[in-house]
Formats: sequence, structure tokens, C-alpha cells
Amino acid sequence: MLERMETGADSVVGFRFDGDMTAQDYTGTLIPALEAAEGNQPIFRILFEIVDFHGWKAHGHWESLKDWPGMRKVDRIAIVGGERWEEWMSRLPGLFVGFTGIDVRYFTSDHLDSALDWLREPIVLEGAAPEA
Repeated sequence: MLERMETGADSVVGFRFDGDMTAQDYTGTLIPALEAAEGNQPIFRILFEIVDFHGWKAHGHWESLKDWPGMRKVDRIAIVGGERWEEWMSRLPGLFVGFTGIDVRYFTSDHLDSALDWLREPIVLEGAAPEA
């Protein structure tokens, strides 16, 4: 299951995975939230918190996300998860690879606040002063 989570920043879209991610999670939750952020922010960031991840049932949607046109507005992705998530990532190391031009960082579940702090850092647009 995938659900939205509050991040405390308009420029950060947060999601919590718990169990399996389905095609409905992708088309009904993930993409609509990302499309809304894309329409409202010149640059935005994504947080994925992995609570009790069992697997993907998204039928290729994850690969489609990497090619989604709105990803050009994403400059950072934080993935937060526990030991089980780290073990699973070692089996599929390419899962978060391929997001061209995006800084992707991993945080353990006890560092969720650090991940949010990193994502909330001011966004600097080319040719513009840093946001306050």
C-alpha cells in the first residue's frame, strides 16, 4: 500500500510504502500527487518512506516513473527505510538508479528527520537568488 505523507514543505511530496505497491497505488496515488506538485512548483523533491515493504505489483510502472516527463522537475529523492529495506535493496540495486540528474540518497528509518531536513533545504533555481 502506498499513501501520502505530510512533509511540512510545499516543494516536498512524501509517500509511505507499507506492504506491496500495486498498479492502483501508482495510478491512483503516486502519479496524481506528483502531477499536482509538478503543476505547482518549478522544482520539487520526493520522499519515499519504506515501512514494511514486501514487493512491487506495479507491472512495470516503476520503470515508467523514471521516464515520466515531470521527473525533469525533481532534483532530489530521499528513500528512508529500515534494515529489511536495505537487505532488499541489495538484491535489486538498480531500483533507484536511472533517475538522471536527480540526487538520490538513502537514510535509515531512524533518520527520517535528517532526510526531511535535506529535502527541505532551499531550492536554488538557475539565474535566481536562493529562496528564503
